[in-house]
Amino acid sequence: MIHLRAVALALTGLLLGGCVSSILAHKIVAPPNKSGIRPLFADSEILKHGPDAFAATWIVDVGPPKARIAVASIEAGDYGFTYDLEMSYPEGKDPKIDSFNAYWRAAAQVQHVPPRGTILLLHGYLQNRNYVVPWAVRLAQAGFRCAVLDLRGHGASSGDHISFGAFESQDITQVLDDLARRGWDVSRVGLFGVSYGASIALLTAGHDSRVNTVVALEPFASAERAVPELMRAAFANEARGITDRQFAAAHVKEAKIAGFRWSQADIQAALARTSAPVLFIHGEKDGWLSPDHSRELARQAPAGSKLVLSPLDNHVSLPLQVAKFAPQVVAWFEAGLRKP
Repeated sequence: MIHLRAVALALTGLLLGGCVSSILAHKIVAPPNKSGIRPLFADSEILKHGPDAFAATWIVDVGPPKARIAVASIEAGDYGFTYDLEMSYPEGKDPKIDSFNAYWRAAAQVQHVPPRGTILLLHGYLQNRNYVVPWAVRLAQAGFRCAVLDLRGHGASSGDHISFGAFESQDITQVLDDLARRGWDVSRVGLFGVSYGASIALLTAGHDSRVNTVVALEPFASAERAVPELMRAAFANEARGITDRQFAAAHVKEAKIAGFRWSQADIQAALARTSAPVLFIHGEKDGWLSPDHSRELARQAPAGSKLVLSPLDNHVSLPLQVAKFAPQVVAWFEAGLRKP
């Protein structure tokens, strides 16, 4: 959600005018891949190495509204996966990356094995599918067939607006339909999402019975709460003049601008409609999206769901903790995708 800095900066000088909520609304639902803002770690060699794991890439046409979704497969097999992350946690400061390195074999060097199940991985806001490749490779190494995709308005995917899951969750269903046509087993599917992608995963589970289990890293419980919370935490100076009333007015306008209803992005309602258990993982030091979001969602989640809080991690450091949380995540999918 980094490009909200651009939103806040665009509002500077406009706060005395009457159009703040309209400007804010247009910026919030604009496609991040057209914002010109580079996300964190964009130049990381690890991210650049991501496409090496892709066995195939293709485009899925979705809609309405129309968009083209870029999808890639990471097949089950031995990737020689290594992931070395060392972090320190200075008191009163954000976690610090002391060293970070990861390796996996290119797809052409991997002998594929019969998969144990299908998992779709969904990245966070402003990011792209490369950000979840380390998680996908780790799951593929454990025997799962994985698909990673660029959400609409992100990466190589198109889309005139984003919708906090109203459109995106339907896009995921259409991607599952496409995988079925390609011969993938989508009778029992796992979803893995980070932040924005985690909330979209929960929404998808609410209307697609093929989703059998979900892992949600640091999701938000509602966009109405998440956007002002993030802006005021991460960009306090720029957002200081934006009132609760202006945020609320923008929230209403966002749906009208993009052409969706907020009821289509109601995560609590989605959880009430699904039987898929959810593993929530959230950093207790998350100042961008409070762990209270996951606490609230976990209380409403289906039977068998679980909440794991990481005492020292924040919104940036938690998704990097592949080695730390992979055993729990792999075990979760093994249990959730096991055939009866």
